[in-house]
Formats: sequence, C-alpha cells, structure tokens
Amino acid sequence: MATQTFYRLAFFCAIVAFVLMFVAFASPYWYKSWTRVHSPFSNIGLWHICLAGYVMPADPNMKTYVGCWWIHSSEFDGVKSYFMPSWFMGIQALSIFTLILDGLSILFLVVYISDRLYEKLFEKKRSLMYFVASFTQLLAALFVFLIALVFAEMCNDPKWMPRPWMNYLSWGYGFCVLSGFFNAFGGMFSFVNALIFKDKEKNYADNPDRVNARENKLRAKEMEAAREREIAQEMAMARDQEMQRRSGDSSSYRYPSQEQTKVGESFV
Repeated sequence: MATQTFYRLAFFCAIVAFVLMFVAFASPYWYKSWTRVHSPFSNIGLWHICLAGYVMPADPNMKTYVGCWWIHSSEFDGVKSYFMPSWFMGIQALSIFTLILDGLSILFLVVYISDRLYEKLFEKKRSLMYFVASFTQLLAALFVFLIALVFAEMCNDPKWMPRPWMNYLSWGYGFCVLSGFFNAFGGMFSFVNALIFKDKEKNYADNPDRVNARENKLRAKEMEAAREREIAQEMAMARDQEMQRRSGDSSSYRYPSQEQTKVGESFV
C-alpha cells in the first residue's frame, strides 16, 4: 500500500514538473520590464525577445530594434551576441536537458503501469526502474537549481540588460523553479520506493523458500475464496431453479369444475 502511494506521488510530481518546465521552456516571460516605466527592453524568454526602441551600444548606424523576434531570427543577428552571452546559451542547453530528463522520468514510471512491458524489461528488478526514475528526476532538479541560480544572478548585470533595476523576474522563471521542486520531491518518492523494493528483492534472494511459501499460502487463500464464491453461486442458482419449479407447479394446478363440485356435494 505504501509503495503504491509513493508511486502515485512520484508520478504526479513527474507530470507536474514536465508541464511546468514545458511552459517555462516556451514562455517569453522570464525577465520583464516594468510596464509603468519606459525601457528599451520589454521582455525575454529562452527563445523569444521583445524590444521597444533598443539601440546597440557603440553602433555607428544607430539601428533601432522595435518588436518581438525568435531569438535565432536573422533580423536579430545584429544584437544576438549581446543578448545571448555564453551563460545564456548554457541555460538554454540545461533547459533542453531538463525537459528531456522530465520526459524520461515519466516514461520509466509509465512502464510500471503496463505489466507486459514491465515484465519484459525489468522482470523482478523493480527497484532498478525506481532508481533510474529517481536519478532522472533528481538530476533534472539539479539542472533547474543551476538554471535558477545563474539566471537570477546574471540578469542583474547591466552589461547584459540595460537598466536592470527597471526589470524583474517574471512567471516563466517561476514555473521553471517550481518544476525543480516537483522534480526533487518526485525523485525522493521514487528513491524511497526503490529502497523498499530493493529490500524485498534482497529478502527474496536470501529466503526464496520462505517467500515461495508465503506466495503459495496467498495463492491457496485466493483459490479457497474463489471456490467459496463458486459454491455460493451454485446455491443461488439452485434456489432460483427451485423457486421457478414451485411457481410452475402452482400455475399448472386446475381448480375443480362446477359439475365436479356438485358430485362431491351429492356424496356428502
């Protein structure tokens, strides 16, 4: 019962972490400018940026950038190196790895639901599946921790973003941080389940006769319960047949005719 509870909690955390990370991955609102002040920067995500009159420093042409672009757009080539330093590209790479790890953790936990796939891939090594799922979830949580730490620190660098005091971390960044918490808790639940099944597998290896005797006893109880159900069904069917027979006998009974009644009275 406890293992099922831990499994459901781990699976729930894995699903929520994946959804949160997917939304954060696609969101253009990781870092945003306050709307009540004018700033040449509007908002930025991992793959999308919006500018409102930004001019590249020391640009002799004084080209103004207004609008929103995909961060790898050709229109954005002139300022790409400015808005995409090495640490930002590192965050993009870690986000991709985190999303992949979230998907893998769900895959390993889904395999447990299908008995055929589980028996084919893991047989009696159920703890292996939980250890792998725990590793992927905890590694994803570590990546999210690094992403959150580096981005929160570097976004205040005035060399990267103009007037950082006019900007703030937005909900896309928050979703990424939340996914890390769900990954961490899901990884802990999976790890506890792995330890439980590891202990069961060890007991099975040390005392196979005892485990087999316990399994035979449980199987005997199940067979006895099934036999009792069959007997109860047979008794119910016999009772129904008896009631049908009695109802049939009562319907076939003929009441005496008027002449037979008179003859009976004459004898009296």
